[in-house]
Amino acid sequence: MENARAWTVRGPVAWLKAVFRPARTASENQRLRTEAAALRMLEAERESLAEENQRLRKLLGYAAASTNRWICAPVLSRDGAGGVRGLMRVGRGSADGVKTNATVAVPGGLVGRVENVTRRTADVRLLTDPSTKVACEIQTNDPSLGAVQGILEGGGTQTAHARTGLSILYLVNPLRMRHMKRRPLLPPNAKIITSGLGGVFPRGLTVGYLIEGCEEDETQLEREGAVMPAVDFPSLEDVFIRRED
Repeated sequence: MENARAWTVRGPVAWLKAVFRPARTASENQRLRTEAAALRMLEAERESLAEENQRLRKLLGYAAASTNRWICAPVLSRDGAGGVRGLMRVGRGSADGVKTNATVAVPGGLVGRVENVTRRTADVRLLTDPSTKVACEIQTNDPSLGAVQGILEGGGTQTAHARTGLSILYLVNPLRMRHMKRRPLLPPNAKIITSGLGGVFPRGLTVGYLIEGCEEDETQLEREGAVMPAVDFPSLEDVFIRRED
């Protein structure tokens, strides 16, 4: 009788457990997958915060090296999908000491110059715009040759089209370094900086790197070449505006 009673109780209980065990297992698996996804989200957020921290450290270091000379300004909007079509609006204006024609840069190099100013905002004409012209020099790293001077111009942008014919992206054309003297031969990837001639931009700001145009042409008195910008314009989030005394 005792065995019969135990069998009567245990049998249905075991059967019920066997029936509902897959459901409990599936529920437990779903819970674990949800927790794992939440942990991945936290890890992605941590990496993003670390990158933001690193970027802000660079900005603070740049500002500390030039105290009271540069005004940090957040980027508010861009002209074009990639933010490189010509103008960029930043969140500083005349109330912060920003003036027209002031130099705009980041630790990596020259961004452009201030074109229009309101009390709280300023429009920056970017280096990539074809109307921008900057007196520059190419560093040859050879004291006997000296620096090769020229005028750098923005290359503008071109539109990339999808197969459907829709405009999906603006690609930055290389900058152009013009009016370079025919000699000497220029090293590959030569660094180009502002020369300070004309008084528009201060001397020594990095502009880009020469990617072609090193060959001599005996039929021409001058050369020109393509230049890769030093600044990644679509990724700009903050810039520095030079305070004009």
